[in-house]
Order: sequence, then structure tokens, then C-alpha cells
Amino acid sequence: MDTLSKDEARARQRELRRAMEPGARQDQVDAAERHLLPWLADNAPRRTVASVLSFGAEPPTGHLLGLLHATGYRVLVPICEPGRRLSWSEWYPGVPTSRSRVAPVQEPVGERHGPERMLEVDVVLVPALAIDERGARLGQGGGYYDRFIASLDALERRPALVSLVFEHEVLPADSFEHDALDRRVDAVVTAAGIRPLGDGPPA
Repeated sequence: MDTLSKDEARARQRELRRAMEPGARQDQVDAAERHLLPWLADNAPRRTVASVLSFGAEPPTGHLLGLLHATGYRVLVPICEPGRRLSWSEWYPGVPTSRSRVAPVQEPVGERHGPERMLEVDVVLVPALAIDERGARLGQGGGYYDRFIASLDALERRPALVSLVFEHEVLPADSFEHDALDRRVDAVVTAAGIRPLGDGPPA
């Protein structure tokens, strides 16, 4: 098996996502929710989860975030900051939003928090175009999440890092290039279930 460059892998994975029907995307995420919610009940004692607000052909998170909020979880979502950094703001249904200053997305309007807020977070749902069997993550190329995950090293404890992806986006090890700056995730959740990667948390 050839190892694709990051650019080649991103182009391939984006094409596969765009080819999916919206209903098929939602069906896969609905199935993933049925695995994720019971897992969180056992692995999120602080009942606080951080998650991306989905955009375009990404796995849709709108229903999931609403379900988390309705079942008593506190939800934080990322804010893109200059310097390719992330801060975090609380999300709830109907939260006021505005267009990001640095990215083509809508973001909540409200108090922003740095990585130290992650001490209160049980799980971060880390976006990815693909995840390999060892936990290597193929991101969109902006570097926001690699910088964010690296910042967690300074904390006394860090949340579990779990990527929500479509089933075809879990790839064999070394399917795409990655290096020491690329940060791995602990587990992946798909319509088929949640599974640990490397030394990640038990599924």
C-alpha cells in the first residue's frame, strides 16, 4: 500500500465526502450517536464535552450537540483565533452567533476561554478527514487542532481525544503521511462503534 502525501489524502477524502448524500451523512452520525452516548455515560464524569460545529460535508454535529445539551451535558465549541489558535465558548440551542474573523464559519458570541478550560472537559470530539488505525489524524491543514492538542501537554490532566468520522474514513496505518508535529487521537467513533487507538481509552 502506498502512503499518500497529506495533500493527496486530503483531496481524496474531501472528494469522497462530497460524494455522500446528506441523508447518508446524517444516518451514519445518528448511528454513531447510539454508540457515543452510552460511552460518555461511563467516561464523562464531569458531563462536559467539547465539539466542533460541523461545516459543509463534515459529519453533521447539530443533532448531536442538541442531544448532549438536552441530556445534561455542558457543551463547548471552538473559536478560531489569529495565529491559528483556538479558544472555547459555551454552546446551547439558540446561542447567538457571528461570522468568524478568520474562518468561513459561524461561531458563538460570548465569553472565550483558553486551553486551561479543558481541565473541566471529559472528551474533545476532534474533527478529522481521516484517522488511521494507530490514531494518526488527517486534518484540514490549518494546524488549529495540532496546536490545541499540543497545548494540553501543559495541563495536569487532559480530556480524551475522540474523532467522529464516517466509516470509510478509518484507514489502515500509514495510509497518509504524518510527522512528529501531527498529534494523535485516543479513539474513533463511527456508525460501527467506538474503538480505542494506540493507548486510548477503552471503548
